[in-house]
Amino acid sequence: MAPRPQAACTGATYTVVPGDGWYLIASKTGVPVKDLLAANGATLTTPLFPNQKLCLPPAGSTVPSTAPVTTVASGTVQIAQFPVQGKCYFTDTFGAPRSGGRSHEGVDIIAKSGQYVYAAVDGTLTKQYIDAPGTLAGNGWRLTRSDGTYFFYAHLSAFAPGLKVGSAVKAGQIIGQVGMTGNAGTPHLHFEAHPGGGPAVNPTPIVKAVDGCNVTSVPPQPGDTPATTTPATTAPATTVPATTTPATTTPATTVPATTVPSVGSAPGGASAGLWEFVAPTLAFDTRGAQFVPGRAVRVTIGGVGGVPAAAPGAMVRLMPRNAAGVGYLMLHDCATGPDGTSVLNVQPGRLNVTMSLAALHDGSFCLTSSVAMDLRVYVVGYETDTGAGVQPMVTRRALDTRLSSKMSAGESRSMSPSRLGTPLGSKAVTATITLLAPEADGAFAIGPCGGTPWIVNYTKGISQVFSAIVRTNDAGVCITTTQAVHVVVDVTASWRTSAGGLGVVGATRVLDSRPGGVMPSGTTVSAGTPVGATSGQYTVTMLAMGTPSSLFFWNCADGKPAAAVAHAPAWSRTTATVTVDVRGGQLCLATTAPAQVVVDLVAAG
Repeated sequence: MAPRPQAACTGATYTVVPGDGWYLIASKTGVPVKDLLAANGATLTTPLFPNQKLCLPPAGSTVPSTAPVTTVASGTVQIAQFPVQGKCYFTDTFGAPRSGGRSHEGVDIIAKSGQYVYAAVDGTLTKQYIDAPGTLAGNGWRLTRSDGTYFFYAHLSAFAPGLKVGSAVKAGQIIGQVGMTGNAGTPHLHFEAHPGGGPAVNPTPIVKAVDGCNVTSVPPQPGDTPATTTPATTAPATTVPATTTPATTTPATTVPATTVPSVGSAPGGASAGLWEFVAPTLAFDTRGAQFVPGRAVRVTIGGVGGVPAAAPGAMVRLMPRNAAGVGYLMLHDCATGPDGTSVLNVQPGRLNVTMSLAALHDGSFCLTSSVAMDLRVYVVGYETDTGAGVQPMVTRRALDTRLSSKMSAGESRSMSPSRLGTPLGSKAVTATITLLAPEADGAFAIGPCGGTPWIVNYTKGISQVFSAIVRTNDAGVCITTTQAVHVVVDVTASWRTSAGGLGVVGATRVLDSRPGGVMPSGTTVSAGTPVGATSGQYTVTMLAMGTPSSLFFWNCADGKPAAAVAHAPAWSRTTATVTVDVRGGQLCLATTAPAQVVVDLVAAG
């Protein structure tokens, strides 16, 4: 897409820099978003380009004085801990006009999504704010000191596990993570100070006095203990290892059926396989204490983020970082050890994230990695006998920017329910997101329009893929990127209250093409689901050979879809979560170029 013509400005101007968005520019300049848009004949979806000049409203209308307000009323408030993990930056915009006649009552500390947010003082969490369409704060906390002084935190992407209203916290304790929920156009923490519980005072000099924007290390946490580990009881399963030129042997085109798994095998009682969604909550974080390859680590989900202690299953986001090499992550029952299946393959320097359904035993599951890595696990839902079920669909392409224009830095786009192929009232969709040749390192956000997005970081150049169960609403799904990139979104299912259940099963491998080197064209496999099942959820891993390859996966009775479920660049691996109609029991797979393919069943209903 070509840049918009430069605006003919009669007054002050602003020059766009990489990473800017409309809300961020408004925050930097102290101009209400609506006035900034009006001055440039733009909307929130109008793309921005580096070095583009924007017009600022005439002086005397809504532009504040160029001298920042730095006076602290009612005495000086001091804090013991800078509230955000570095790296970050902030400027004084206290008192700047905001939409609706408001003025800015805090300081915006700009940082990457996912960086930790700390308690600034010893105190008590006295109010929790939950993100919802139309809210300004998004997810947030009110932290109150014994003298009544309170500090307001807004726009968090997640809350620290185990905290609730009434929790006592210590200065430096992690209480959440930076995000862009609510009325936020870029990841940041909005931080306010209210001495004695009264009006807000300018917090800029307060945080500047303990400036920690260059401090990336995490302060010692209350009750810090080494991660609980359980020795793996079986050797790690090899999942799509690095490979050389594939063997020429061609396996049979029909893969024998595997052992049928049992549904509802997790303790806690049989479940209808329906799902309740919760606000994304950090349940586990290695915090730099990397996984020891081959050693299991227990992750407790029951009781975290509103998940009942006896829930039979959980919906989780897995977000590895700093992988020491090419490898894989296995999710399994702690009592039995790895079962020969994997949930995610990783490569250093790439986007390595996924979502999956996990059986819970005593409220927990275990993870074992083949390589050293850091890992964060978020819980976003749990299995129950009420809530949303799943309705598989023939893979549907909801968005392909190659057919229109590349997303530009800071741009947002939306996909309506009709484009997603979902009815009104749907709660979520299962989707694969492909980012094609990003022009720079950046971040990508996807989530319900007006709600809390999931934000992942991608790297420059090579195409990258991740999959997710993405929350939606009647406005659809919205996406944002901080850098220019083409985006493809393929949907395989909708989640809604009128759909059938999908219960976690004992993970089962239904396809492994590696004995023959590559998957033969026109492969057919048994779904591996229990008798009577109509839907299955699978983890699909593919490794393209010397040519980029896309994977199609469908119920053989439906015919090959036009949209793929996964894509992998040459000599690269991709893991996707896919929901498929399994009626008839036969599934078909095809690739556009030679690739190794592994398919594991994780849920059925």
